[in-house]
Amino acid sequence: MYIVSVLVEHPVQSLDMTFDYLSHESLLKGVRVFVRFGYQKIIGYVEDVKETALSKTELEQQAGFHYQYIQEVIDQEPLLNEELQQLALQLSKLTLSPRIACLQAMLPSQLKPSTNHSVGLKLQTVACFLQEGKAKTKKQQECLDYLKTHSPTPIKDIPYSKNILDQLVKQGLIEYQKQEVYRKPLDFFQTTNQDIILTNDQQKVVDGIIAHPKRVALLHGVTGSGKTEVYLALARYFLNKQKSVMMLVPEISLTPMMVKVFKERFGEQVAILHSRLSQGEKYDEYRRIKRQEVKIVVGARSAVFAPLENIGLIILDEEHDASYKQESKPRYLTSQIAKIRAQTHQATVVLGSATPSLESYSRALKGVYDLYELKNRINQMPLPTVEIVDMVNETRQRNYSLFSRRMKEQIQATIDRHEQVILLLNKRGYATYLQCQDCGEVVKCPHCDVTLTYHKDEHQLKCHYCEYVQSYPQSCAHCGSTHFKTVGYGTQKIEEELEKTFLNAKVIRYDVDTTKNKNSHFQLLEQFKKQKANILLGTQMIAKGLDFENVTFVGVLNADLSLNVPDFRASERTFQLLCQVAGRSGRGSKAGTVLIQTYNPEHYAITCASHHDYQAFYQQEMLYRQKALYPPYCHMVSILIQSKHEDILQIACQDIKNYLLAHTHQCKILGPAHSVIYKMQDLYRQRILIKFVQGKDVYEALKTMNDFYNKKQKGKVTVICDFNPYSQI
Repeated sequence: MYIVSVLVEHPVQSLDMTFDYLSHESLLKGVRVFVRFGYQKIIGYVEDVKETALSKTELEQQAGFHYQYIQEVIDQEPLLNEELQQLALQLSKLTLSPRIACLQAMLPSQLKPSTNHSVGLKLQTVACFLQEGKAKTKKQQECLDYLKTHSPTPIKDIPYSKNILDQLVKQGLIEYQKQEVYRKPLDFFQTTNQDIILTNDQQKVVDGIIAHPKRVALLHGVTGSGKTEVYLALARYFLNKQKSVMMLVPEISLTPMMVKVFKERFGEQVAILHSRLSQGEKYDEYRRIKRQEVKIVVGARSAVFAPLENIGLIILDEEHDASYKQESKPRYLTSQIAKIRAQTHQATVVLGSATPSLESYSRALKGVYDLYELKNRINQMPLPTVEIVDMVNETRQRNYSLFSRRMKEQIQATIDRHEQVILLLNKRGYATYLQCQDCGEVVKCPHCDVTLTYHKDEHQLKCHYCEYVQSYPQSCAHCGSTHFKTVGYGTQKIEEELEKTFLNAKVIRYDVDTTKNKNSHFQLLEQFKKQKANILLGTQMIAKGLDFENVTFVGVLNADLSLNVPDFRASERTFQLLCQVAGRSGRGSKAGTVLIQTYNPEHYAITCASHHDYQAFYQQEMLYRQKALYPPYCHMVSILIQSKHEDILQIACQDIKNYLLAHTHQCKILGPAHSVIYKMQDLYRQRILIKFVQGKDVYEALKTMNDFYNKKQKGKVTVICDFNPYSQI
């Protein structure tokens, strides 16, 4: 008899404990099982197994409760290796998240401890040669001879009819079998195996990183300096050392481009992991990695949990990107997980960016990271010239268009030269909101404290926070008027304006709305690469990693969108976004230009970006961070308190602040204050911000407070502790 400790599938704090069941057979730690939990049959995850000599009756008398048996064992072997099981436990403690939530974050949907997913193996029918023999007809004999040297072969690939194959089966000369086949995403790239040729600067970086293994290296290279070639060279070095490689990118949109580069160089050794794969593809790719059939994993944030063995190199491209922060449980920072895994495997971590985060760059200057720099573009072409247009002056000149006069000139001239344009507007949809012309009422989300964005394609209003959708209103809910006007603009409206305004304009819009379908990221970028369009219009998705030789002009339509966000990182994000998108221009043999439209032409984030001057921005921003005590000069924790009832929320917020003041020292506690979006998904929200340099008592106080509200006070108030917060929404 065995006592099996099981974590149940519900990722809530109140159930963050093991429940004991009985089994007649010993089970492996880390497998999934079906158990009876209350009136439900659900999936659990085996945490521990202990043998006992006592009977079921004796155990029940001793424990004082009724034991149930494990109903079914799902897996024959553990889903996660010992390293990842320990990492899940560590991640749970680091983020104050339920252990089951951490396990679920590590696994594809089909393998998560959850009853809601079921995708199995993909099987195909193959024909297998059995024995020599004389077939009845000449065609049948030809088919048999073919299978003698091509067995087993999928029947769909055999150049003979199904009827001929059926006759050979009846004669006992061949047989049909079911064979597993992998669903391989983006499996149409040709392996070139071409040599990786490096410049002297790139070779110095590669040699330096190889000479100092088991370290974190920050690669600061200007846009177009060839960071990807450095990644490829390092990957080849570690593969030759029989080590595996993890290549992470921040955006799903960048994954196909990086997959293409790595597949062309390393072929079948590459697996892909990101959220846009089909459920079956994720399942198969995960099993290929776990079976050690691949040596390289390319993917977005969650790929950091790939079950690779013997890791030698972990690369985070565009390391500064906020997409590397998980904004739902468990709220982890990808670079932190990468460093933990690297420490376990004695691996090298490379953080690459043209605009490193201030935290990373300051660590590099202090010697915590090794710093490597690529200061020149690989083709020795200069960085593009950047021009700033003050939109206040445009308005004074009575130009109320979305495009400045200079922007119109540059776009049309680029099209006329048969070159290509990239336009950035970091706001999707058609209009920011819909307003009644008679009473001024704005159409808002009923569940969130935000306006609904108008999407003209579907003629719908959408909330970008809770996914609420409603059709275009027939009349105003406030006054009954039927007269509405759209206010503001998004990528849909700009697309419409471009096609109206510019002669021969062919536009590809690249945002969340146009890239919903599988492989649509890759297909749209391929169309633009083949010059089937001359303008690529998009949100921040187009700002990173794209490399098109014929793009000679980049325009930024509203540089102030990210600058006016109430977040201490607003200036940094604006600078990074502008530098990154500017770097898409002039990457080939033709010189590039950039035009930035702004209402804040003197802001240092914009002026520094216009000069590609990271050092000047770093010095200026660090002064503000130091004066206001923000990272990297302190650590931060954001506590989000939520409730369906405002009065309960107010009391809880004050209680939490009083508790923190009494149980923490040498901390600065700000708030409670309304979140940027006070109501979201029918929950009222407030935040408390904690800043500390040395705060040994902070974690324990937060853990106690977190357990109290999420276990004992479950349902009234929820509390979310976000370490190293990247969003204050």
